[in-house]
Amino acid sequence: MITSSVSRLFGWTISGIAAMATIALIATPTFAEDAKPEAKKDEWPCIYRKVPELSAAMIWDGPQITDTTSWHKDDAIRKLSRYVISRRVKMDDVEAAIKKYAAGLPADQHDAKLTELFSAVLTRTNEDRKTVMKGIEKFHERQVERSKAIEKEALELQPQEQAEAEDPTAEAGVAGKESDAEEKYKWEVRAFQEKQANIPIACEIPQLIDERAGDVARAIRAEMKS
Repeated sequence: MITSSVSRLFGWTISGIAAMATIALIATPTFAEDAKPEAKKDEWPCIYRKVPELSAAMIWDGPQITDTTSWHKDDAIRKLSRYVISRRVKMDDVEAAIKKYAAGLPADQHDAKLTELFSAVLTRTNEDRKTVMKGIEKFHERQVERSKAIEKEALELQPQEQAEAEDPTAEAGVAGKESDAEEKYKWEVRAFQEKQANIPIACEIPQLIDERAGDVARAIRAEMKS
């Protein structure tokens, strides 16, 4: 049977293909471990629970954030906040940039401006997280749909192979056509498996974004006087 040969080749059956695309593992904590997950298990494929947005309280122990828009008017904060959240920039350089910015602030605005900087970092971080998570979900949805198509194809091929096995007088050339169909099916399963292997890698990105935000928050906090 086609399904048997594919199962031996990849180590899983047709139902395993669908399960691989729809399973969501038990969640583990992140910064937002106390937040209520909003996605159903079959909608979010990552091992940690989905938290759509980071709150200040998750990574910040400084002054309360009451203004999340004023930083747009400050060109220095706009540029610095984009720079420090980039994971391409080393944290040593981030800390140096924050120190330099803090050193140039007037005493009466020092902590207020650093708080404003954190507000910008938090806003930009949440924007990046939203984009990445949406991309992961869309990729996962495509994989689920692809798994259904592969399952359907396998079920359609089973009767054909069974008929050939039961009819030793089948015309020459039929087996070759079915062999081509089987090879096509195996290729599609292999391609599905390779794409599926990218999901755990993609799932690491939101965690890295969260960790970066926490590191930047601590670097800003370290420069504050109160």
